[in-house]
Amino acid sequence: MVDRTGASIVESPLHKRSTKSFWKRYRWIIGIIVLLVSVGSLAGWKLASTPPSPTEPPEAAKVLAAQENLDNFGILIPAYLPEGFDRTGVTINFDQNGQAGEPAVNITYRTRKGAAIFIQQWVPANPQIETLSGSRIIETKWGKSWLLTQGTEGLIAVWVDIGPLRVSLASSDRVAVSREQLVLAAETLGLASNMQAFSFVTELPTIKDMTPPPPFEVKTNADGVQELNLVITPGGYSPMRFEVKKSVPVKLTFREIGQVGCGNVMIFPADPENPIAVTLQSPEDLKVIEFTPAVSGEFPFHCTNNCYRGIMTVKEADHP
Repeated sequence: MVDRTGASIVESPLHKRSTKSFWKRYRWIIGIIVLLVSVGSLAGWKLASTPPSPTEPPEAAKVLAAQENLDNFGILIPAYLPEGFDRTGVTINFDQNGQAGEPAVNITYRTRKGAAIFIQQWVPANPQIETLSGSRIIETKWGKSWLLTQGTEGLIAVWVDIGPLRVSLASSDRVAVSREQLVLAAETLGLASNMQAFSFVTELPTIKDMTPPPPFEVKTNADGVQELNLVITPGGYSPMRFEVKKSVPVKLTFREIGQVGCGNVMIFPADPENPIAVTLQSPEDLKVIEFTPAVSGEFPFHCTNNCYRGIMTVKEADHP
């Protein structure tokens, strides 16, 4: 060994023995420490990679207390919610009505940053008439369902039917909630009394379109006229798609049910080149449109703001 002046330094045997004896004496302690660190790291990785077990939903007691004010159905809550949504702070109210005025319950989950998922539940008076306007038909575990997506940053909504109950889940925060997450929340709906909720998910569902049903075929009456009742509701037109025959007279009666807003005015292609505006003055008002389709094809009809949309299909008449 050499010091800073260049002089040689002879290491004493005593120093050598002290260094060796230190490692010999404490090597087992060091080994145990290394082992504990390794086991701790492995346990931490295992814990992080293992989904937590199902737990009771913290909002169940609040929901069940509110349930006492509702006689016609049991309140459903989602087992899955995206990360960050507060279950304990859920709000519940019965002030709003369903799409056609039916009793409804509304529950809302929020994050600390203000994102929200709104869940409305009601028993529709006429499920066939109440539809989610502008939506696409998708397949979920509940069967036929509806998915509405407004642009890349607008509202997303999912409607599902569970027995006689219809449930709407909606959010306008596309950062906190994706379409797939909203569909998964819909697919995990269950009674609050079941006391089961999951806060973890490994795989989101793939959204699958269902083939739309064929258009409603308008029948010809004894007078040789194709007669149809067309109804506008808060959920859209019913029927939303219908089919008539070319060159056969049509008598269409237009009316409204519920609060339809701009839906009281319909732009209708009785003559595709010169569509007409039909206005309902009140819920009791009826408007009759009589025309004879002259051109085959598919012709859209809609309200003044294009919020409600439908399609009339004109096909070639059958020939004997």
